[in-house]
Amino acid sequence: MSSNPKHRLIAVVGSTATGKSRVAVELADSLDGEIINVDSRLFYRGMDVATAKPNSAERRGITHHLIDIFDPDEPFSLSEFLDRARATITEIFSRGKLPILVGGSGQYVWALLEGWKVPEIEPDQELRTELENTLADEGVSALVSILTQLSPELAEKTDLENPRRVIRAIERIKSGASSAFDTRSKPDESPYDARVIGLSVERSVLHQRVLDRLELMKSNGWFDEVVNLREAGYSDDGRALSGIGYRQMIGHLDGKYDFDEAVRKTAVATNRLIRQQGNWFRRDDPRISWFDMTNDENEAIRSIIDSASRWLENL
Repeated sequence: MSSNPKHRLIAVVGSTATGKSRVAVELADSLDGEIINVDSRLFYRGMDVATAKPNSAERRGITHHLIDIFDPDEPFSLSEFLDRARATITEIFSRGKLPILVGGSGQYVWALLEGWKVPEIEPDQELRTELENTLADEGVSALVSILTQLSPELAEKTDLENPRRVIRAIERIKSGASSAFDTRSKPDESPYDARVIGLSVERSVLHQRVLDRLELMKSNGWFDEVVNLREAGYSDDGRALSGIGYRQMIGHLDGKYDFDEAVRKTAVATNRLIRQQGNWFRRDDPRISWFDMTNDENEAIRSIIDSASRWLENL
């Protein structure tokens, strides 16, 4: 392995509620690894319940990086994430450990694995929140219409099925930085030797898992978490509180609809997110090795660990 100049790592990807956190912990425990969070919802402190952030028991003593690194009102950019993640990978590797990425934020995963060159563009939080809300309410087609009207040329170069790339393209147009770099600016090959493990769950089962997760959120203090964040002074218009589970509960707190409707709206938004995640992590992507987590999770995890072990031995 020492003859390979690239840092080796494993990435666990897939849609919400497919079991990524558990798989990552099992891999880290078996292969002497440390986990790097690549889910943007988990970056924020004090936002635990509605994000399904793994608690200390679920982490099982495995070191997790890039969780709870920002307050809910702190802005951050893709460029900042990449700087932190790349430094963390180097640090873990220098200790002889295996970096294990885990998360469903496709833009962050592929930006890291593909070595995207992202310029420092000062984020426009008001615009970002507006676009995120449009995505949640109307879907990616509404964002595509906005981008096409602003710049048909840039729209032709953008993966219009990936909402994050569409959002970033709109942001670049609005900032005047659209000519600074190509939306697909990346090296010819990955800077890492990566094994990408994709987790899938049959759609009806995944939908039920979303409903079960919502029930767990209700019993774990979802309502109180949102109340406490607002009382702490965090803005409803900020990026963090515009996320799934927060914006819907805020609507209930503001008297726009009852609690059951907040739950229903969150389920709808979560299922929309799952469809969007499917655009980032495609079943026909040859870079991803897929494992079905629908039925026997323990057997699937054993297969994943065996596959990862054999991959490491052959490096």
